[in-house]
Amino acid sequence: MPEPSRCWVCHRSPEEIAAAVDTETQEERELKKQMSQVSWTKSKFVESADLWRRTLPRDFKDMDFQFIAANAPQFGSIKGLAEVLDAKKLMVDWLADASSKLRKGGEDMHALPELAPLEQPEADTLVKSLDQFEARSRRTIQPDAHKEGYASAFEGLKLFEGLEFLIAQGLLYFDVRTQLLTFAMLRASAKKPKTSLRMVQANGYPPVQLCSVCETLVIGLRAPERRMEQPVAAPEAVQPPSKPAEKVSGKAVEKQAEAQMVAVPVVAAVTETEGMSPAVAEIVNKLGPATKEAPKTRGLHEHRATEEWDEVLQKQAQEK
Repeated sequence: MPEPSRCWVCHRSPEEIAAAVDTETQEERELKKQMSQVSWTKSKFVESADLWRRTLPRDFKDMDFQFIAANAPQFGSIKGLAEVLDAKKLMVDWLADASSKLRKGGEDMHALPELAPLEQPEADTLVKSLDQFEARSRRTIQPDAHKEGYASAFEGLKLFEGLEFLIAQGLLYFDVRTQLLTFAMLRASAKKPKTSLRMVQANGYPPVQLCSVCETLVIGLRAPERRMEQPVAAPEAVQPPSKPAEKVSGKAVEKQAEAQMVAVPVVAAVTETEGMSPAVAEIVNKLGPATKEAPKTRGLHEHRATEEWDEVLQKQAQEK
């Protein structure tokens, strides 16, 4: 099994990075809380709907639903009617308003706070859900809407038929609210930094594979400024004031030149020839002091010493 790709800096895989940095934001926690609340409220609505079906009196089953809803005080003896009408006002009326604004789109959606953040593709998704609901029931959600082949909202429905249509719209209401929260959750997640791996080239160096976390650090670093170090000029030695030229003899000039020429070699040679015979000392003086730049090898030293010693013997023979 091939080894998973890893970041060049932190050496973590995308899964390890996601586990370390993909924490839940405050916005996401709040949205999850709202989604749980909507789910719980929907379950309570289903329980209430089942109770309404069992408690509404059969004596009013042939009466028009809209007539009873418009004259609710006259039907106070109907148990549960107040809850049904509250659900209609809270959910069905909101759903009709949302349907109208979603179909108009644009600035009209901003009039309803829950729809304000929606992008057009998200609004189209919700409109499609509303269209499917209306197609199944052959009724419009909006009371004032007119579609060919469709009845307008609760028009012509009896009490129990109207109750079932109200329950169906209530379930659709919770589905729409859940979808709105899902869209909000996706937007909240999109705000978080990504945890992908990609090849990144920074500051002129060759590209390397970096995770999105390390990439923000590396790209943020400034490229080092390469400045040429200027050599520090040595302070000029203060020259003493020149004295007027004095007339000197020719011999004095020659002695001064000789002193300058042999000053350094003579000192070096003397330190090397102490305790040596005069002949060997003369050879060493001619060879000069040894330096690190010119290392003395045994073969070369013996060769030069032999040549110089022959010259010494010849000179001694001539003197005799």
